[in-house]
Amino acid sequence: MAVASSSPTRARYAARRDAIVSAACKVFVDQGVSGFTLAAVAKRMDLHPVSLTYYFKRKEDLAAECMRLTLSRFNAMLEAAEQKPNAAARLKAFVSAYFETRRAIILGQAPRLLPFGEITQISAPGDDELVDAYQALRQRLARLLRPTDAPWLTGPRRYMLAHLIIDQLCWSDTWLASYEIADFDRVADRISDVMINGLAAPGQKRPDKPLLDLGAPPSQNDEVTRERFLVAATEIINREGYRGASVDKISAYLNVTKGSFYHHNTDKDELARACFERTFDLIDEAKTRGRTEATGWERLWQISAALTAHQTSGERGRMLRHFALSAMPGELRRSISGRFQQIANAFSGIISDGIADGSIRPVDPLLSAHLVMAMFNSVLLLEHWGEDATVETVITAYVRPAMMGFFSPE
Repeated sequence: MAVASSSPTRARYAARRDAIVSAACKVFVDQGVSGFTLAAVAKRMDLHPVSLTYYFKRKEDLAAECMRLTLSRFNAMLEAAEQKPNAAARLKAFVSAYFETRRAIILGQAPRLLPFGEITQISAPGDDELVDAYQALRQRLARLLRPTDAPWLTGPRRYMLAHLIIDQLCWSDTWLASYEIADFDRVADRISDVMINGLAAPGQKRPDKPLLDLGAPPSQNDEVTRERFLVAATEIINREGYRGASVDKISAYLNVTKGSFYHHNTDKDELARACFERTFDLIDEAKTRGRTEATGWERLWQISAALTAHQTSGERGRMLRHFALSAMPGELRRSISGRFQQIANAFSGIISDGIADGSIRPVDPLLSAHLVMAMFNSVLLLEHWGEDATVETVITAYVRPAMMGFFSPE
């Protein structure tokens, strides 16, 4: 009898624990790791915070469990895709599984997926479990891309493309709400088509032109300016998330006092908005300077390659990464999201022009625009590409396959 009675108890415990994790995933996505608390999760569930400690002693334990669940679900997507016979079919199956998961989330049948951008902020110092698990996930996705007839697609290149694929899919947080659930299969098909076959029309090549230099050259003196605050805040928000980028951290990065911070900036919200405006200015500069190219394909390449090079090198101050939106105040988030949609529409117009002039093959212009934006926004810093890596390394191994198809020959 004791064993029998304990079984319902265990089931109730497991069900309540799962409900807590599901609610915690929502809180994490809405507020980021720095705004994640047991109290916020308890409020979401209309519980007293003390009751959560029966299941999770610390908020860090709960956040880590949420990330483990997200990693497990991505691995389940990969497991299903691995059964397909070739690399292209496997990639298509993985993309399809991702959007099927997003469908289940919207229908309330599955917890939210956590963004990977703040994964390093969850683990305790010295605890690399989650980071190692994420790297293993990317390695598994890289193996999924292993072709039988493309020797140029080496292991390191496939690993970087795995990073790109995950970021392109996760970028859908910024635009998926504008699509009906019934259209998710079509969305998945068209995204995987661009990943596999690229955007260039048959016969088009990588334009042989110098990259555009964007933004102002770095100042050669030690004067503390508004621009330096923007660059510093962008670096810290990209690394630690919006809530993790405190006034103290931004000031310390520049070795100035908080008084100096408030001399140049109203508050952190105002500075974050200005960081995004600076990001949009860089994108606008690239679009303006690329406007003179002869075809839609050449315009799209010059603009996208320049923005990717700018982001990976960081010499003139990087752009703010999109995941910073997740923990921003609601009004600010809506305003910035609207600006991202305007930029996506502009890139969609460039792609449509390329389809019309025959330089870009027939694709979904808006979905393709989102993939391009994710490419230059999320590219890894140059130092992560290897000791001898250059911007040309990134253009060849990352931009080219993203624009011309993952399996296209060099």
